[in-house]
Amino acid sequence: MMKRRLTRRGFAALGFAATLSLLSLGQAGRALAQGGSYPTRDITLIVPYAPGASGDILARQYAALLGEILKVTVVVSNAPGGSGTIGTVEIFGAEPDGYTIGYGHNSPLAIQAHNTAGLPFKNVEDFTTIGGIGHQSGTVSVNSASEWQTFADFVAAAKANPGAISIAVGAAGNVKDMQLQQFQKAAQVEFNIVPFAGGGAEAVTAVLGQIVDAVSVNASSVRGQIESGDIRPLAIFADSDADEIDGFEVITSEDFPGMQYLQDSSGIIAPKGLPADILATLESAHQTIMKNPDFIKVLEADSYIVDATDSAGYRAQLLDDYANFGAILGK
Repeated sequence: MMKRRLTRRGFAALGFAATLSLLSLGQAGRALAQGGSYPTRDITLIVPYAPGASGDILARQYAALLGEILKVTVVVSNAPGGSGTIGTVEIFGAEPDGYTIGYGHNSPLAIQAHNTAGLPFKNVEDFTTIGGIGHQSGTVSVNSASEWQTFADFVAAAKANPGAISIAVGAAGNVKDMQLQQFQKAAQVEFNIVPFAGGGAEAVTAVLGQIVDAVSVNASSVRGQIESGDIRPLAIFADSDADEIDGFEVITSEDFPGMQYLQDSSGIIAPKGLPADILATLESAHQTIMKNPDFIKVLEADSYIVDATDSAGYRAQLLDDYANFGAILGK
C-alpha cells in the first residue's frame, strides 16, 4: 500500500512538472512572438482605399521601407469602400500582434465615426496609433475642354445655376465633401456634389469622361492629368500665404469668411491592445521612415505637408479632428 501511494504521488509530481513545463513553453512562445524577436513573419498593411489612390501610393512606399527596416515582407492589402470604413473595420478586428497594421485616415476615424451607424469603433481611442505622416488639401479641377478658365468663373457659373454644376468626390462625407459643403455656405453657392464609392481615382475618371463637371481630390491625384493637358487645375483650399500651389489658385478662409480650412490627415495605426514592445519597434521604424529623404520626396511630390508625429502626437491629432468634425456636423 505504501509503495502504491508513493507511485501515485510520483506520477502526480511528474504530471505537475510536465504541466509547468508546458506552461513555461507556452509563455516562452508568446514572449518570442511578442518580444524582441518581432517580427518573425510577413506583416500586412491594410489600406482602406483602392489601388492607385493617393493613400495607396503612399502606403506602398511606406511598406517597402518598413520591410527593409524590419527585415520582413510587408504586404499591402486594399480594402476600399464605405468612405474608408471597410478597411478601417478590418484593422479594428485584427489580432493586436503586430502582424496587421493599417493606413489611418481622418475620414473614417474622425468623420465617418460620427456619420456611419453600426461601426464597431467610436474613434481613434479604439485603435493603437503608431505615428502621423502628414496632411493634404482638397482641390477643384475641371476637364480641359471646360468653359471655365478660373475658379472665379466656376463660382460665378455656380451662383447663376444653383445645383447645376456637378463636382465628383471620392466618397460621401469625406474631407473633400465636407470642404465643399463648407465652401458652399461661405460663398453662398450650391453644387451638385457626386460621391464615387471607388474613391478619388474613380472620381477623376468621371471628370475625364465628362460625366461630371469638376472633381475635388488631392492635388497628387490629378497631377498626371494636368501635366498631360487633360485636366485644368482651378483651386486648392489651403492655409497658405502663397497665391498658387502646383498650378492651383490658393483659396483661404480670408477669401471666403466663415469657411473652415479642412485637411486630410494620414498616418499608421494598428488594432487596440498592441503590446508595448511591439509598438515601440513599429514607432521607432516609423520615425526612421519619416526621416528618409526619398520618402519625404514622395510625400512632397504628392503635395503633402509633412507632419512626422509619434504615437501620442498622432492620437491627439485624430482626437482633435474627431471633435472638430463633430462640431461641424452638429454631433
